[in-house]
Amino acid sequence: MGTNSMSELSQKLETKQAQARERIEKHTLSELKRHARSLRDGLNDELATTKSDISDRLNQITELIENLERSAKQGSASMKKSLSADLNAIRQSSNENRQAAMNTLKWGWLKYSLPALAVLAIILGANWGLMQWQSSRLIAMQEQIDQAQRTLNQLPQGVRFAQDGQGKSFLIYENEPQIFQTQSGGWATELKTR
Repeated sequence: MGTNSMSELSQKLETKQAQARERIEKHTLSELKRHARSLRDGLNDELATTKSDISDRLNQITELIENLERSAKQGSASMKKSLSADLNAIRQSSNENRQAAMNTLKWGWLKYSLPALAVLAIILGANWGLMQWQSSRLIAMQEQIDQAQRTLNQLPQGVRFAQDGQGKSFLIYENEPQIFQTQSGGWATELKTR
């Protein structure tokens, strides 16, 4: 393998890693946008419901107050005192309802935010794990490439390695090699080291 093919392989690996990282980032961004829309829609619905409920309650209370005021004008002094006490109770109840609605609005966003944050944490964790796995694979491949290069560099002087492009590999000798049979029955050639 020549230096060019190793650099091409390294370049291809870097390109694939960059493409994978880009796909992950696009997917993460689309998920975050989807969750943001979901959060916004949920909060708008919650706010509209709360606003509608408060408006209905206030209309009922206003109607009761108007009826009480009309009755108070027509009634006696004792009736006016009773109606005044009822009116104060209604005002107090209205203030409590308003306070409860405000508390609901303060913490209502939390129930929509927690799932989105959990999904974000899962996506980021998966992204980190994938990048760790890819980097370990790249390091292992680089070690294999370095080992192959060291093996090629250890070939004796006058011997080089070549491929024909069809998957066949050859050792090419400058001089005709002396081939002999070993005791185990295999064939060997004597190489002079550098």
